[in-house]
Amino acid sequence: MDNHTSPDIGDCLREGWQLYLKEPLLFSGATALAALLMALASWIPLAHMFLAPPLLAGMYLMIISVDRDEPVSIRRLFDGFSFFVPVVLSSVLISLIVSIGLVLLVLPGIYAALVYGITTLLIVDRGMDFWPAMESSRKTLHVYIWPYLLLALLLGVIFVLASIPLGLGLLVAVPVCMGAQYRFYRSISREPIPNSP
Repeated sequence: MDNHTSPDIGDCLREGWQLYLKEPLLFSGATALAALLMALASWIPLAHMFLAPPLLAGMYLMIISVDRDEPVSIRRLFDGFSFFVPVVLSSVLISLIVSIGLVLLVLPGIYAALVYGITTLLIVDRGMDFWPAMESSRKTLHVYIWPYLLLALLLGVIFVLASIPLGLGLLVAVPVCMGAQYRFYRSISREPIPNSP
């Protein structure tokens, strides 16, 4: 960890907010549309498993496009389906690993949930397949586990507070928090992936 500069969590949150302000209606609209689709999918068994990961990927693609000042529309949300196989497979595997870790000793499950946190970003930003992305995420976030834990805790608090007014605050909180996570990813992806265990 000594050879790696930890991201500033405050900067990540501020920059996540600034990203949101570039296209607030687009981001909130995409969040509302994704939530509507997920609500409809809840009536179909296992549909959530196949719908949530591509929509998450689509949200990240929108954030990446806005960050790069590229033209973007609501249709970008559905571009995540072009990564359907890797994002769904990684989601299923991560859920399985986290579940096993929680059943065994709890802490391994929490650790797994953290270290696989940038898997989807690696898939959509670098075009990695599911397993290389999972391994790269694990190796990288193992080194940055404490700052990433702090970010995760702060994002969790934001989600809880945003849920209070009938969940309407989530229309802003979701893209802002995803933008903050993206900024964390960008700051650590400038450094080589370490050879951690």
